[in-house]
Amino acid sequence: MNIKNILPGLTLALAVHLFSGCTSTMMSKSPATLKLGGGGGAAEADQQEVRADRMLVWKAWLDLEVWNVSNAVARAVALAQQQGGFVEQRSGSEEAEASLRLRVPAAQLKAAVGGLEELGTVTRRNLSSEDVTEQYVDVAARLKNKLVLRDRLQQLLDKATGVKDVLAIETELNRVQADIDAMTARLKVLKGQADLATIEVNFTRRAILGPLGYVCHGLWWCVEKLFVIRD
Repeated sequence: MNIKNILPGLTLALAVHLFSGCTSTMMSKSPATLKLGGGGGAAEADQQEVRADRMLVWKAWLDLEVWNVSNAVARAVALAQQQGGFVEQRSGSEEAEASLRLRVPAAQLKAAVGGLEELGTVTRRNLSSEDVTEQYVDVAARLKNKLVLRDRLQQLLDKATGVKDVLAIETELNRVQADIDAMTARLKVLKGQADLATIEVNFTRRAILGPLGYVCHGLWWCVEKLFVIRD
């Protein structure tokens, strides 16, 4: 079979599938209604209501002051495991400070954050989400087209007889397969990020004042009250 006879049919098939994929992608990208509660920052994220068909990637950040860092770390790890999660990264000496990156099911994020806040004094708290629905739909549509094209190329390869034809089709088939592998990996990452929320938590040992420290702290409190009684 001559490659000149193969390529026109291949080009037409590719054009049809790409057009079909683009159409399905555009239809899938219809805007979804987001209902946001009043307020800003973490409070707004807590009150956010999203349609069930949206894919959200949730992330939380917590800074905590605790009396015993190593004990707090152990309790945080146990808490994540109780919520069906795990520790993705761990760093720090666990004497003066330590950091954890926890992954928990998105549905358990609020409960996990609430449990972590009970381990010490919260000095920073942030909660955010990113909608990756359109990214997922777009990649899925392009992957579908690539799979159809791969099957078509495989059929042409089975019928090819000339060496040049075989080499040309195999080269294109390898390129399409590389695209399929990359898209499949991307979909897996997006789904993993949506299924499991990320919590970055930093523990710092609370300072213990000595006698002079308490005196200075008391004097500073008195001086401050001379100027400001109440904000």
